[in-house]
Amino acid sequence: MSQVDIVCKPTADTFVRFGVVMAALFGFAVYFFYDAAVGYREKNEVIYSYQAFAALGQKVMECTPEQWADVLRDKPLIPAEQQEGGLVVVVGEEKYPLPENCAAAISCPPEVQDYVAMSRGWADCWADYSKRMHFPIKPGEHPYNDVSIREQWVMGGLFIVLGLVLLGFALRTRGRVLALQGDLVTAAGQQFRVADIELIDLRQWGPGFKGAARLTVKGRKIKVDGMTYGGFSKEKGEPAEAFMKALLEQYKGEIIEYEVEEKSDSVG
Repeated sequence: MSQVDIVCKPTADTFVRFGVVMAALFGFAVYFFYDAAVGYREKNEVIYSYQAFAALGQKVMECTPEQWADVLRDKPLIPAEQQEGGLVVVVGEEKYPLPENCAAAISCPPEVQDYVAMSRGWADCWADYSKRMHFPIKPGEHPYNDVSIREQWVMGGLFIVLGLVLLGFALRTRGRVLALQGDLVTAAGQQFRVADIELIDLRQWGPGFKGAARLTVKGRKIKVDGMTYGGFSKEKGEPAEAFMKALLEQYKGEIIEYEVEEKSDSVG
């Protein structure tokens, strides 16, 4: 390689940024998948359990202990149906899925069966039950139907796709370089000669801007990404800046540079 040969590889910071964004995308995917598989179903269980406690709290005031036992006999706290997709609460044409291990869909808990405690106040019974079940004492505002759960699966899949697309960009970036070898330029996965460059746009070049230049090569716009390839670290010798200086030494065509308007104080 001659003295002007410069090869700028992707910076470590570039992959850190890729990693942070990919972690966020895959993290959101996990969040959506969790809500679809578990979270929304558990929230439905809390909501319908709470509503059942409230309804039974009103009903117990109309019953004797013997009547209360008849009201609860062989009845679950949450009336649910076992369908192909699992346990669901059916309200009209809407289906609200529950967890498969939802005990409240099988029987009434002892907190409800305690006639004396329920007569004194169902809210206290609910507090005891929610504590035992590790439920939030205040349920959500509304249950989630099967459509909402499908939407969570779709959103999770979308974020997985976005993460994989970004992974593809990261792998592509890893395999590319920004280089000047003799008069051969490598940029954005393309190779061309310095003599083929018709225009160099430096308005966004430099560490104070975006570290990006635009080359017009035979009518095509090619981006030179100095922040990604080489970088501007003074400790590492500013590889991207060294590339551009070496390129400009060979290039004899038109250049568009960033112009700073000079302000003059007027005296009047």
